[in-house]
Amino acid sequence: MSDKSLESLSEESLELVGGGFAMPADARWIMQHESNGNTHARNPHSTAFGAFQMLAANRKHYMGGDWQSTDMSKQYAAATHYVHDRYGSWSNAKAFWQRHRWY
Repeated sequence: MSDKSLESLSEESLELVGGGFAMPADARWIMQHESNGNTHARNPHSTAFGAFQMLAANRKHYMGGDWQSTDMSKQYAAATHYVHDRYGSWSNAKAFWQRHRWY
């Protein structure tokens, strides 16, 4: 039995996020490497959760009361804020990920 709510998103559906705005290629690349686009993804060894595998403390900081949300647009918005604060851009975050295998 398949639970459609837990399926990973297709590449086509990742091109547009809630409201129809495009997700940058570097953001999609990180997300695919972190969770394969699964907004319900959990890491059994840490508090990482969601499409961008953000740690609980970062989700709480950037998502507030919605920190457990599985909504792609909320996860993407939080990850974008985090990436901007820490790396300055998705491109810089991807370069860091490629060197360290995390971001």
